[in-house]
Amino acid sequence: MSWGRAMQGIIPKNRRCHRRQTFVPGLLFLLLLLGGCQATSPPRTPEAGVAAAEAAAAIPADTPRFLVDAQASEIRLLVYRAGPLARFGHNHVICGRVRGEIRAGARAADSGFRLDIPVESFVVDAQAARAEEGAEFAAEVSPQARQATRANLIGSDVLDAASSPLIQVDSVTLSGPRWNPTVLARVTLRAATRELRFPAAVVQQGGLLTVVATFQIRQSDFGLIPFSALGGGLRVRDAIDVRLRLVARRTD
Repeated sequence: MSWGRAMQGIIPKNRRCHRRQTFVPGLLFLLLLLGGCQATSPPRTPEAGVAAAEAAAAIPADTPRFLVDAQASEIRLLVYRAGPLARFGHNHVICGRVRGEIRAGARAADSGFRLDIPVESFVVDAQAARAEEGAEFAAEVSPQARQATRANLIGSDVLDAASSPLIQVDSVTLSGPRWNPTVLARVTLRAATRELRFPAAVVQQGGLLTVVATFQIRQSDFGLIPFSALGGGLRVRDAIDVRLRLVARRTD
């Protein structure tokens, strides 16, 4: 199922930035690709693991378990260019796999989840994904540019896949109607753990559970410094749009 079909009628359209798409000439193009983001390493919140365990313990023991299908599930990051010279850059679509477990109770309050996103699973600017996202991602990106961007993304200066191979997302609370809960979750990226609140759409058909959510994260909240060049004239927008689609199957 395409993102367009999955989102239609469930999730509002993301905010859009610049519509003009061009390539960055020469050295400036290489700077944008290889600069990416620079990262600091804020300390991990020591209470995060304990809080996640407490949240899981609060879910009734007989709550049905659903295993996330990593091949059918996806997280999608939309990264936007910014600055007065934004016309010399282009936006990125980054797709990754999601695995984990969902506990789906009769009420949202009796539900929860634990998700892992392997950093190595990220694919940058796949042609099909860019086409799904429309005109803002219409500019062609060469294989060499995609490879360079991905190498920077998973490298030690950004997500550091070697030392932090997983991005973890653990529910804290779910509230509201079961089909449209408000989720409070803890996200651990590199050494930083932050809380996010966002709405989700939930559809269950027998033993198949589908969850769709969209929200924003800010790189700076996780200690990442968005790339900037030419005195800030060309930069990556701090806010990243996140789209999450989970397909999970009941295990009991």
